[in-house]
Amino acid sequence: MAKIITGILAHVDAGKTTLSEALLYECGAIRNLGRVDTKNAFLDNNSIERERGITIFSKQAILNEKITLIDTPGHVDFSAEMERTLSVLDAAILLINASDGIQSHTKTLWSLLNQYKIPVVIFVNKMDMPDTSKENLLRKLKAGFSENVIDFDSENLNSESFYEEVAGSDDFLMEKFLNGQKIDDSEIIEVIKNRKIFPCVFGSALKMQGVKHLLDILNNYFKTPDYSEKFGCIVYKISKDKQNNRLTHLKVTGGSLKAKDLLGEEKANEIRIYSGEKFESVKEVFSGEVCTVTGLKNSYAGMVYGQAVSNSNYKMEPALIYSVIPPAEIDTPKMLHILREMEEELPEIKVEYSEANSEIFLRLMGEVQTEVIKQLLMDRYNISIEFGEGKIAYKETIEAPVVGVGHYEPLRHYAEVHIQMSPLPRGSGLKYVSKLSVDVLDTNWQRLILTHLKEKQHIGVLTGSPITDMELKVVAGRAHLKHTEGGDFRQSTYRAIRHGLMYAKSILLEPYYNYEIVVPEVSTGRVMSDLEKMHGTCILDENKGGFATLHGRVPVATMKNYINEVRAYTKGQGTLSLAMDGYDLCHNEKEVIEERNYNPNADLENPAGSVFCSHGAGFGVNWDEVNNYKHL
Repeated sequence: MAKIITGILAHVDAGKTTLSEALLYECGAIRNLGRVDTKNAFLDNNSIERERGITIFSKQAILNEKITLIDTPGHVDFSAEMERTLSVLDAAILLINASDGIQSHTKTLWSLLNQYKIPVVIFVNKMDMPDTSKENLLRKLKAGFSENVIDFDSENLNSESFYEEVAGSDDFLMEKFLNGQKIDDSEIIEVIKNRKIFPCVFGSALKMQGVKHLLDILNNYFKTPDYSEKFGCIVYKISKDKQNNRLTHLKVTGGSLKAKDLLGEEKANEIRIYSGEKFESVKEVFSGEVCTVTGLKNSYAGMVYGQAVSNSNYKMEPALIYSVIPPAEIDTPKMLHILREMEEELPEIKVEYSEANSEIFLRLMGEVQTEVIKQLLMDRYNISIEFGEGKIAYKETIEAPVVGVGHYEPLRHYAEVHIQMSPLPRGSGLKYVSKLSVDVLDTNWQRLILTHLKEKQHIGVLTGSPITDMELKVVAGRAHLKHTEGGDFRQSTYRAIRHGLMYAKSILLEPYYNYEIVVPEVSTGRVMSDLEKMHGTCILDENKGGFATLHGRVPVATMKNYINEVRAYTKGQGTLSLAMDGYDLCHNEKEVIEERNYNPNADLENPAGSVFCSHGAGFGVNWDEVNNYKHL
């Protein structure tokens, strides 16, 4: 039977784990309802999750023959783990806490669901709490998300006003409605699939209210996507089981996968279908199914096999860099190896090593994630580490197109590459293109250059921070029939990037928060004044019940620890909700560049110059002279 892979997404404390338990119980997958506070939730089965009462790792559960559920973390510090699951979802349950409404992180989730084009059903939870008004909440959801958020509760479903709202989302349906024709369920299924309408259900997961109705809507109104007959699959997660086996979690997006089949050059030894901690070994999985495979050593989140297409330009990235302080008895190479293993499961931490200082750095979302990393290392390896103070993780981009040249020609080696680097809009990441004629450069060499562009985190020349928001296009290249080896193009490609950056007008970017602050009205002026000093934007949403709600964007660097100030000047009445909101222009670029004191000419690990050959000997050419020596 065709499957629908459904994920639950929510702001922390919205009741996500409670809803997961309720859905599992309603479907008969579990006999007793687990609770976060009693540390017996079916899907929060990791010891750290149970201790902290939060979901940290995404996990799957089989609800019924049609629906597989993937539970995702709600805490902002683990939003990268949540985003990796989006590439395999056919539908999403967006959970809203009736008491809190739309939070900053909820807006980020809505934006991501739009980016990944995932159909959504909204479940408004905790409607059993006092002072919750369905009408007010629905009005806010329409204003905050879309006018086409439609009440699908039982009493509204199939009413005249319901069909009128559905018809308003599509010209053809509106014509049918105005002509007095009935709108079929198949047509409602289609507008949900195309994200023209968003069903909304109100209830209480704790009291099992609205849970069965939510399941009915998923079963009756959400459609399995169409899949190709040609094999394809996409990896969304790497983990390890209790026996330390490396597990690759993937979704088959075309054809089928059998145990012992080759994925790339590696064999899928065993195929497992997990539900919570337990799994069943199967011989074959088909299009639309998620499964777990053993035997793969080189897989990674975002990787595709066969005909699948991946959107692995993940938006949820850590904003802070921490230095790792290992215990004295653990040498740096061993610590580095262990952290690289962990990076496979948590690719957002981006392990970096400074050879000059023998220092290891991790990119992390915040304090909670640092504590979890410490606990994981203690549980798995019995290693106790500390972290230095978190520093802002900057990025760099360029203002205008530039072409970089890399040449590598010591004796019996040869490769030259020209890379055109062009700026892209904020949040685009890096895009890689090669459209050279095969008459100019053989396809295999072009593919190799693209591999070298993608395999390394290239750094900028202002502060040595990673580059982003550029198209890197191979515009020229040359190999030698006898002397070119694969490693030659690696050298020339890396050098071409650095060479281009040395000529370019580079720009420093810093991470931003999307924030929402609720404070007593008397504190409104204070908040607005603070946000101006923090180089943030500030919009006053509304004043209600003596409280003001303000939202906007602000640099992470200036907002750090502001929650403590809010609590102090509001005597504990104020709240601050934060969500990562990408990178933008650095508010104090000059100051940061001076403080980092990065010298690109002294960075021997990232040379901008090239190596040429004369009279049988190689010689180095400084970056500003390369154009005088280049061969193309």
